[in-house]
Amino acid sequence: MANAKVIAGATRLKQTIRVLNDHWLVTEEAWGDAVRRRFEDAHLAPLAPAVDSAVAGMQKLAEVLDQVRRDCSDRSELS
Repeated sequence: MANAKVIAGATRLKQTIRVLNDHWLVTEEAWGDAVRRRFEDAHLAPLAPAVDSAVAGMQKLAEVLDQVRRDCSDRSELS
């Protein structure tokens, strides 16, 4: 099912960003200067809202795919 793959992808994306954040927190012990903060502000901070938007879009896509599948199966039953 295409929608199951979309949901699985969204779940994997959420898990991956959590792992990235966990690993990033570990680096703070060894790397806590201004360069780290600039890197975080420029590259990591924008990821959270982007991932949230992507996951929401993927969930909507899964809903649309479900509806398309239902509509197409309803039409094939009429023939």
